[in-house]
Amino acid sequence: MKNKPSKRYAFILLAILAVGFILTQTAVGAFLLSSPWWVYFVVAGIILSGYLAVKYSIEDKRTEQEWIENEGNIYMKRLEEERERRRISKG
Repeated sequence: MKNKPSKRYAFILLAILAVGFILTQTAVGAFLLSSPWWVYFVVAGIILSGYLAVKYSIEDKRTEQEWIENEGNIYMKRLEEERERRRISKG
């Protein structure tokens, strides 16, 4: 488990270096500097909103699946208790 955070940091560093290279070696940097600053906040907000929507959607599905499994187990336990009760009352 300790290896996972170091891989994440290495990936982030690689991404920063790649973006820095693209900004300094291409015309993309000049284009980005000529755009209004608020545009970047809007784009970042859209990306963050999409990420959070997907993240919480997955979390909600997991929680719902756990609840369904728990309710199923309770139901099966009640069925088993009822079968046992009927078996004892007939016997």
